[in-house]
Amino acid sequence: MRTVLRLLGTRYGIALVLVVVVLVVVGVGRTVLDDRGGRSANDALGPTVAPVPTSADPFSSLGDDGVNEPVAAPSLSKGAADVSTVADRFAKAWLRKPGITGEQWRAELKPDASAELMVELADTDPADVPTATITGAVQLQGGGQATVAKFPAEGGTIVLELQVFDGRWQVTSLDWEVA
Repeated sequence: MRTVLRLLGTRYGIALVLVVVVLVVVGVGRTVLDDRGGRSANDALGPTVAPVPTSADPFSSLGDDGVNEPVAAPSLSKGAADVSTVADRFAKAWLRKPGITGEQWRAELKPDASAELMVELADTDPADVPTATITGAVQLQGGGQATVAKFPAEGGTIVLELQVFDGRWQVTSLDWEVA
């Protein structure tokens, strides 16, 4: 008996005791769970439920109701120019014109540009404008309080973002897309 106790006191003995305890617990668990209504050990916590598919949009399962929400027309001041007029006037003023100074160029842009855009253009040299010619009609995208105007031009596309501020359209962003 003393040798058995001495053997159990070593790490091998303790490991053996732990293996036996785990086997007993697993055996008893399977026996008890297998006898409960003929269910298998995998059904111990209840029947298996198929996972519910998820998506990034929680309302995607609702479908389209077929109603197109109208885009609210912006509230413009009396006599304010429409979006295409403002975009056209700004795009033509932005074009490269030989012999024009930076101050003259910015003065032409200022009536149709937001204050933030004018700050961004403060150090721009009009000689660096990549095009001198608009080659097609403006294409307007969006509506409501914000619109994007695209002008095909020699060498690329002028892209203007316009928003309504204080009852009039203003260009808030200017980009050049190389063709």
